[in-house]
Amino acid sequence: MRSRAVLAVAVLAGAAVVAGCSEIPTSGPVLDAGAVGSQQDEQNRYVEVIEAPPLPGMTPVQIVDGFIAAMASYQPGYETARQYLTEEAAADWDPSAGVTVYYEATPPTEPVGPNTVHVRTTPRGQVGARGAFREAVPGTRGDFDLQLEQVDGEWRIANPPPGILISDFNFEREYQARNVYFFDPGFEVLVPDVVFLPRTANDATATLLARQVLSGPTEWLEPAVATAFRPETELAVDAVPVSNGVATVDLSADAALAGPDERERMVAQLAWTLGVLPEVEKVEVLADKLPLVQDEPLSPRDPPLSAYDPAVLRSETPLYAIGETGVVSVSDGELAPVRGPLGEQAGVREVAVNRAANRGVVISGDGTTIQAASFGEGEPIDTLYQGVDLVSPAWDRTGLVWAVDHGVEGHGIVVVRPDGQPVAVSAPDLTGDVGRLAVSPDGTRVALIVDGEAMVANVIRDPDNDATIVIDQPQSIGADGVARDVAWSSSSPSWSAADTVVILLETESGADGTTTVQPYDAALSGQETLPRGGLPAGDALHVGAAAGLPVVLESDGVLYMQRSSNAWTEIGPARSPAYPG
Repeated sequence: MRSRAVLAVAVLAGAAVVAGCSEIPTSGPVLDAGAVGSQQDEQNRYVEVIEAPPLPGMTPVQIVDGFIAAMASYQPGYETARQYLTEEAAADWDPSAGVTVYYEATPPTEPVGPNTVHVRTTPRGQVGARGAFREAVPGTRGDFDLQLEQVDGEWRIANPPPGILISDFNFEREYQARNVYFFDPGFEVLVPDVVFLPRTANDATATLLARQVLSGPTEWLEPAVATAFRPETELAVDAVPVSNGVATVDLSADAALAGPDERERMVAQLAWTLGVLPEVEKVEVLADKLPLVQDEPLSPRDPPLSAYDPAVLRSETPLYAIGETGVVSVSDGELAPVRGPLGEQAGVREVAVNRAANRGVVISGDGTTIQAASFGEGEPIDTLYQGVDLVSPAWDRTGLVWAVDHGVEGHGIVVVRPDGQPVAVSAPDLTGDVGRLAVSPDGTRVALIVDGEAMVANVIRDPDNDATIVIDQPQSIGADGVARDVAWSSSSPSWSAADTVVILLETESGADGTTTVQPYDAALSGQETLPRGGLPAGDALHVGAAAGLPVVLESDGVLYMQRSSNAWTEIGPARSPAYPG
C-alpha cells in the first residue's frame, strides 16, 4: 500500500533536479472539508524563520546538526547553511539541485570517526525535474556520511549532499502547492500543472511562479501539453514586482519576435499562473520594455484570456442522470426528461453529455451498445459502438466519446469519434483491469480506477490527427481503500482549474471490519480532503462532479447533492449522475 502521510516533495523554481524521478504527488494529509484556508490567510500566517549560524567551538556533530537545521527554512541561496561548509564546499554546493523530505523531526547523527558524522534518515520522497515527484520505496534508507575539516580551528563540512534536506513538518510550513499553466497540444485551452514553491513573506512568489512558467511543465505532464514560450525566453529582469494589484513581467527581447497568437498565449500562461495570487489583480507582460499584447494589464477573466478556460460551467448548468423513463436533467432539485429519444430510453445504464449540453450518449441496459442523440424532438438516435460489457461513458472537449468495456482483453478503454469511427488507444504502462474513467475538462489527463485503485494518467494526442491516443504514465492518487468511481473537480470554489479528482472510496471504518463509502477530494498536489457531516445512507455507487458545482452521489438508486461541506440534500430517484463535459 502507498504511504498516506504528508506529501513530501518540492522543487525550487528553476531548479536542476535528480534525474529519473517523474511522478506526480500521490500522498497527503487527510483533512476535513473547509480546513484549508485561503491563500491569503496562508500567506498572512507565514512567519519567516531565521536559523542560527555556527558558533565557535562547535563539535562535528553540532556542526552537522546545525547545517541540517539551517535547511529547515527556505532562504534564497541558503547563506546560513553555507556557513557550515568549507569555503570550497560552500562554493560548489547547489541547494537548488532538489528537495528530499524525510520522516524524522530531527535526523539522528553520530560520530563514526574523528572527522566523520553519520546521518540517518528515512526518506519520504524526492523531487524530479521541474517539480515532479516520486515517493520513496517503503523501507528505503537515506543514510549518508559527512566529512568535516578544520578551517581556522573550527569544524566545517566538506562534502554536503546536493539539494535540500527537510522534514515533512518543516516542508508543510515552508512550501505551498501552486498551479502553473500550460496549453493543450492544440493551444486551445489551459492546463494546470501542480508544483510546490516556497512560501514567502514578500512578493517573491510572483517571481518564482514566472520562472516556473518559463522553465516548462513537469516531466510527468510534459508529454501531454505545450508551452507558448520559446526555450530561449527568460526574464529580462529577475523579479516580478507587484504594485497596486498589477504584476509586471519583463521578458527578454526575443519574446517580441513572436506572432500575435503566440504573444497572446504567453500572456495567458503568465496571467493565469500569477492571477491566483491574492495580491495580483492583473498582469502586465513586457518584451523589450513594450507591452506584449496591449497597453492595459489583463486578468485571467478578461477577454481574450478567459476563452482559454476549459472547465467553466455556469452555476445554473443542469446535472444529468438516468431516471425511470430515460435520461433526465436536474435543475433546482427538479428532475425532468430531456427532449428527444434519450429521454425515452428506459433501462439504459449510464449517460454522458457533451460540453455544450445539447447532445448525450447512453450505454444500453445490456451493456453492449453506446448510443448517441441530440436533445430535441424528432432527433435520430445513432449507434456509435458495439461492445460486450460497457460502463463509464465520458465525452471529452474534442468531441470524442470514451467508455470502458469489461468484456474485452487488455485495458478495455474504448474511444470513438462522433461518427462512430474508432480511435486506437495505446496504454503501454497500464496493467490491471480498468473499472471506470473520467477525462479532465482540458482533455490532457484521465482519472482511472485500476483494480480498485484510483489513478491519473496523461492523455497524449496529436492535435492534427485523432486516429490514436496514448494513455501515459499512470500514477496512483488518493487515500488507501477500494475506489468505486471518479470525477474531476477543482481545489478552489472560485477557480476553475481541474486539479482535483473526486474519488468515491470504500474504506474500513472500524475494528469489526465494517466499511464506509464516501467521496474524497484528492488534489494532484497530494492533499486529500474528507467531507464532513451526515453522508447519505445506503451503498453509494457513482459520483458526479465539476469545477465550481456541487458533488452528487448515487446511493441505492437515489441522487444526493452536497449543498455544503457538511450537508447533503436528497434530489430524487435516479442513477449515473453526470455534468456536461
